[in-house]
Amino acid sequence: SITAVFTYSYNNVGNHSTNVQIAIMTVITLVGATPFCSTHLIPAAIGAFAGGHNIIGSTGLIDNANEIHYSNFGWLLLLSFAVGMVWCFIVANPRWNILDGYAGRLGTTTFIGMNLVMLTIFGPLGVVDWDRYYYGMVQVIHIAEEDATLPLASAWEWTEEAELAIGYVLAVLWLGIIGGRTRIFHQKYIAQQFESVDKGSGAGKQPPTPLNNVLVPVLWTMLSIFAVNVTQYKHGAGLFNGFAVGAYVAMASLQKITSTGKFAVVSLLAAGWGLALTPFFVGFAGKSGFTSMMGHVTHEILVNLLNRIRFLWKLRQQEQEMQQQQQQQQQSSQPKR
Repeated sequence: SITAVFTYSYNNVGNHSTNVQIAIMTVITLVGATPFCSTHLIPAAIGAFAGGHNIIGSTGLIDNANEIHYSNFGWLLLLSFAVGMVWCFIVANPRWNILDGYAGRLGTTTFIGMNLVMLTIFGPLGVVDWDRYYYGMVQVIHIAEEDATLPLASAWEWTEEAELAIGYVLAVLWLGIIGGRTRIFHQKYIAQQFESVDKGSGAGKQPPTPLNNVLVPVLWTMLSIFAVNVTQYKHGAGLFNGFAVGAYVAMASLQKITSTGKFAVVSLLAAGWGLALTPFFVGFAGKSGFTSMMGHVTHEILVNLLNRIRFLWKLRQQEQEMQQQQQQQQQSSQPKR
């Protein structure tokens, strides 16, 4: 709840509110730099995702700035509590351990909690309009939800939308690949250190601890955001959203995604889902994490499907070979006239 309040305040309160992805990554980085990193980083990250939205009290056109009242923080604490319950009793429950090792697991937890609260409280009480589920189908929402605060009359040319879409995909690919590759490289380095210790050449040296799977992509995201921000690129906010999705892909377990190539494929699929989901769940907390999870799950389904097709193909070839052998045996067993 604390990190949710920090992220929400940094993103929405005052005349110097910042981009939502910058707010989320900054809060996670600050927690990662404290002594509580090893014990509290996961719940802190989930809290940051819960605070990473601006739709509490959003009941009009999305370009109208939402007024921040004290009641907003009450609704935010309720959302944080619901998300925490989803994590403790459903997603991370040892009995089920849902999506263990998958990309975007923490964000998906937030997304599930957001929808539960939306369906049971925010929607019925009018805290948030129902049309946020399909807002992009009836109003102007740019690719990857970039610059939702722009006037709705500022419809772009298709070339600008295409430019942003390409930039978004490249941003997801960049972070997914560089974040995943960094973790794979360090894992191989640790393995080499263990081998040297076993052989006696590294006596007295302790192999380094594995890199934190959350902090590494987050730090790469911050660096990438800073680099784009320096250029003052007009579609920078769209790239920031892409960096976030790629970062959540890079957080996946290395037992699930084992190579840089697989990180690239999952990132590409996640980018496709990000573009497809642009009109839906507009402003929902945890949407970027859910997007990366969909990319990972889609990759798993496609891999299983491809393996099944290969298995059936080999099985068919074996049956054909057996039939040919039987025919040859029958022909050779027939008496010659």
